[in-house]
Amino acid sequence: MYTRYGMVLESDRPASQDLERQEQEASLTNALNQFHELQSRHPFWSNRLFGACRRGHLTIEDFRFIFSQYFLYSKNFTRYIAALMANSDNDLHRSLLSENLWEEGGGADPEKRHAELFRKFLRQALSIDLDAIEYLDSTVYFVREYLDFCLKSSQMAASALLSLGTEGIVARMYSIFVEAMRKAGIDDSELEFFHIHMQCDDEHAATLEEIMRSYSEEPEWYDGCLRAMDRALTLRCRFFEGLYEALQHRRLKTLIDRIQARESLAPMHVNSAKLLWRRGYSAKPLYSNANERLNIEFEVERLPLTTEALDPRIVKIPAGRYNEKHRHAHETIFYIIAGEGTVVVDNSSVEVGPGDVVFIPRWAMHQSQNGGDTEMVILAVTDFGLTGKAYVGDYNRTARMKSPTELALTTR
Repeated sequence: MYTRYGMVLESDRPASQDLERQEQEASLTNALNQFHELQSRHPFWSNRLFGACRRGHLTIEDFRFIFSQYFLYSKNFTRYIAALMANSDNDLHRSLLSENLWEEGGGADPEKRHAELFRKFLRQALSIDLDAIEYLDSTVYFVREYLDFCLKSSQMAASALLSLGTEGIVARMYSIFVEAMRKAGIDDSELEFFHIHMQCDDEHAATLEEIMRSYSEEPEWYDGCLRAMDRALTLRCRFFEGLYEALQHRRLKTLIDRIQARESLAPMHVNSAKLLWRRGYSAKPLYSNANERLNIEFEVERLPLTTEALDPRIVKIPAGRYNEKHRHAHETIFYIIAGEGTVVVDNSSVEVGPGDVVFIPRWAMHQSQNGGDTEMVILAVTDFGLTGKAYVGDYNRTARMKSPTELALTTR
């Protein structure tokens, strides 16, 4: 029987050795199955960045930021393999790793090397100036820790980190990104880098796993490999969580910078159209809905005032009707201009009339009910301008029911 590590003649092996070998192989296979099961259930897969990807909440601009940061990891990847290769005292392992490096390097075509394909994706699909990227401290830490582990750890631990915790997750990880980028409007033809890795990295993972397996008789092999896998997945989880938090900060950065710079939004010369709105003036329709079964009929208009954090609106509800029972991320102040009725906030309700003010906390379920004989008119001042920038996701899904027209379209 031939193996990758040499030639063994079955006729020269006693039956007891065959049985022992079979038991060892079964034990090793069981250990690898446990590794893969623990890998698939690791908390890494529940990180908030993946959650936003799965829900289709990320924009092309978000992916510009995410992958500009990921570029530092991508262009250093061959260094991790090279570190393991340099530390290995096994010439067969080095030859196997050199095959991986050959593929990563594009084989005979340097333009097809994986780092160059990623650069092409960044430039062409995302219009990123590679020389202008500013890496977060958390990105630099992630890449440095990965390289340090490969340089300073044993071959067993480094091969476990690069197989179970790195190459072995690529297909599943990149499929999450690819689906999210499609939802964001990036054409599949631009995603060559990801498709190549989803196809070939299983082979790379198998090679690295074979190297890891070769140390299975060392003491603490199982626990050592498990710790290395967890280290890789935990480092990447922290990196992705950091990217998600940075996305939220970036959405508000322009607003925060203008506040800090004491920049005024007031026009240089008094312009009543930008500073004043009166009833009867035109306003921009925002949304409306009608549902006879739920006694819902209302319309919302956005006032044409120049605002950033606040977002003033006029809500109109005909006599005897309600608006939707809904909730949203922004908080709101209601000022009752005309009409009378009830405002329900979670489990509380208040009777209101002209001049009354009601506070609606963010994420509180609420509804306005016109109990009078005339139209109910409410000035709703929200912080949507602020919250809408910070919220990662489809904001409308958190804030309103679907109209009958929308329901008809989604059920066809």
